[in-house]
Amino acid sequence: MKIGIIGAINQEIKTLKNMMFPYTKKKIGNCKIYISIFKKNNIFLVKSGIGKVSSSIACMILINLYKIDIIINSGSAGSLITSLNVGDIVIPKKICYHDVNLTNFGYSLGQIPKYPQNFLIKKDIYIYIKNITKKIKLTFNTGLIISGDTFINNNLSIKKLKNQFPSAVAVDMESAAIAQVCYQFTIPLICIKTISDLSDVNATVNFKKNISTASFRSFQIVKIILENIVKI
Repeated sequence: MKIGIIGAINQEIKTLKNMMFPYTKKKIGNCKIYISIFKKNNIFLVKSGIGKVSSSIACMILINLYKIDIIINSGSAGSLITSLNVGDIVIPKKICYHDVNLTNFGYSLGQIPKYPQNFLIKKDIYIYIKNITKKIKLTFNTGLIISGDTFINNNLSIKKLKNQFPSAVAVDMESAAIAQVCYQFTIPLICIKTISDLSDVNATVNFKKNISTASFRSFQIVKIILENIVKI
């Protein structure tokens, strides 16, 4: 299989990159791509850069140039619920935008025209991940992750997002854009995020403090998937 893995920043790809060594390195635009073989699968690891457009470009590069079979988005997210704490892993069943509003044209909040409001993770993929993580007693949370080009760092923003998206459990800046590209080209997606902060007034400090640990936690799940993955 050809497996594409997208992380936004250095901390989110560092451990994966080390695991893949030796690798071939390429740069296309601002995307750094590390190419290697792991467990007989071709791995294409990309540092996309932060935000929706950067992650969309990275996803398109993987799909168009390397004919990827499946995309994994690994990294960090901010919590939106009190039960979800720093270090907790979230593997969402659905993803949507929180900064898209075309409701005046009859669309749902967060919905891009000609796309669903929520991008759903394939049920068989979710069950597959649940089964392989259960074998090693590694637990994760699930639910809705929402994405937008804003780092959430205050209680007012949390309250607004929860009012608009009551079922949202976490927020990030890339996964919905990657999900949209995968939806467009019918590429299966796995999204793995670890909570780095609580999206509150201390979010910036805590993100910087916890990003390496959170990224490593996400890496642990990615590694398990890569060691066990079969054609999906």
